[in-house]
Amino acid sequence: MEIKIDIINDQPEYSGTGVYAWNLYRSLKDRDSLRFIYYNYETGSCDFLGRSSSERRLPVKKSRFKPLFWNSCSKAYKHNENVHILSQNLSFLKPGVRRIITCLDLIPLIMPGSLLEKYWRRILYSGLKKADHIISISQATKDDLIRIYRINPDRITPIMLGVSPEFHPRDKKECRHKLNLSVKDKIILHVGTPAPRKNFITVLKAFKQINKSLQNVILLKVGRISKNESDYILRNDLSGKIIVRDNIKGKELPLYYAVADILAFPSLYEGFGLPVLEAMASGCPVITSNTSSLPEVVGDAGIMIDPANQVSLKDRMMELLENSQLSEELAQKGLLRAQRFTWENTAENTLAVYKRIFG
Repeated sequence: MEIKIDIINDQPEYSGTGVYAWNLYRSLKDRDSLRFIYYNYETGSCDFLGRSSSERRLPVKKSRFKPLFWNSCSKAYKHNENVHILSQNLSFLKPGVRRIITCLDLIPLIMPGSLLEKYWRRILYSGLKKADHIISISQATKDDLIRIYRINPDRITPIMLGVSPEFHPRDKKECRHKLNLSVKDKIILHVGTPAPRKNFITVLKAFKQINKSLQNVILLKVGRISKNESDYILRNDLSGKIIVRDNIKGKELPLYYAVADILAFPSLYEGFGLPVLEAMASGCPVITSNTSSLPEVVGDAGIMIDPANQVSLKDRMMELLENSQLSEELAQKGLLRAQRFTWENTAENTLAVYKRIFG
């Protein structure tokens, strides 16, 4: 491809959006026609990456308000005519002449934390309707774009995400020793932020019931918990049965999937749901929601439930904990399912959009 394209990202490598952005970068970085620009808030700079750049860092004045920093970055250099912006948060910027924007989700418009958040997100997302084309990371996100913004379906291409090679089956006992976790207990894993939509409170309520029947089960939470969730744990005397691990380094995350017997992920809403895919690739059986994008990811390789039904979640977790044959069957199905999702496929499908829109 000889069309020169700027690909713009603002997220560090191990954030949710960053996983997508940096894996796309790694899959495409050897192409001379593509220049990757990282709006690096930590260092206060635009970092230019890829073979078509000289690997340089351009200082940009930082602002406490990130959109002002992004705007300064966008004005700090001469863009190519063709631009791919890797997040809807940056769509208000107007670099280049032709723009493709990746929309990961519209969750702040659908389930906003506050009216103020919804207002600001509307401003940040204001360039979506004006984009020459949009890449969504699931059919569910495409449907949301059509419903909320009334965008012509022909202007949106769903391209699913991939899973990195470091997510693969490992020796469970060895990984538990590395993470200082019991080798005797069963482990139910939840991965996510404290956002209410992640629905960890329902996992806690289901686990409380399981704890009454089974004594050798631990709930392992990777990520922060909310005050509401913390209070629930204390009120129900569950502290000794729940382990919370926050600030996990990205390279350690695959070990947590490897130690788990179940991933419980009853999220109320996801633009894609990477934890489900990462768990399947690691050989960890999955229980997840039958809503939003999650059925697209899990297919028939996991158990899907109504995320509001804690009884159903409890019953299915008990079933997996007590039925080793079913657990192994789901683990094998998950491994096969995960093979369909590669960053190479994501990159090739993205290149096809470039050729169609920019060509």
